[in-house]
Amino acid sequence: MWFLLYPHPRREVTEALVRRAEEAGCSALVVTADSPRFGRRTRDLRNGFDDLPPGCAAENMRDLPGAPPGALTDIPMHPAASWRDFAETVGMTSLPVWIKGVLHPADARLAVEHGAAGVIVSNHGGRQCDTAAASVDCLPAVVDAVAGAVPVVLDGGVRRGGDVAVALALGAAAVGVGRPVLWGLAAKGAAGVREVLRTLLDEYDHTLALCGGRRNADLSADMVVRGDAAW
Repeated sequence: MWFLLYPHPRREVTEALVRRAEEAGCSALVVTADSPRFGRRTRDLRNGFDDLPPGCAAENMRDLPGAPPGALTDIPMHPAASWRDFAETVGMTSLPVWIKGVLHPADARLAVEHGAAGVIVSNHGGRQCDTAAASVDCLPAVVDAVAGAVPVVLDGGVRRGGDVAVALALGAAAVGVGRPVLWGLAAKGAAGVREVLRTLLDEYDHTLALCGGRRNADLSADMVVRGDAAW
């Protein structure tokens, strides 16, 4: 279980969230780096969804420093967050600290220099900037920039097992799966999540076999052909 950490403008709040994640048994922290502001999500705006429904709350934001007992702290974005802030977060804990939301190879190199335990290539599902490049298109350059110093994970656009195979072939150590899991949860609860994950694994195994492979390492970048490119 990893904890997704949005840096808070007040350092003491960030540090309190880190301590809570440690005490809850989380094995890693993932700092979100691509949200200096909330995304302009037109569907949410159209539906008037700008906060959690009445009776729902982000309970991990309750009883934090600077708030009255029992009160919730807002989750503001932190537009002034810097690499120094990220390095300070790394120094707050003995847990590995990953960074999520990296698309540019220069940022991947900076992440490693500032202590990242791993890099997650992600465009936030296209929900932060609708002109952002696809994660899979940015993956090879990030893998090259990191040069094996830390693992690289792809997040975004994984809908079938074949998508997993493409990501691994291009150098990802693993993939993140978001929306399909939520769809399974909405349809059938926990059983739906298991069904989604089983389906992805079965499809991946099928694709791997058709690529002539027996293990993840048998996939290579020269198996991926783009657009009008050819071998």
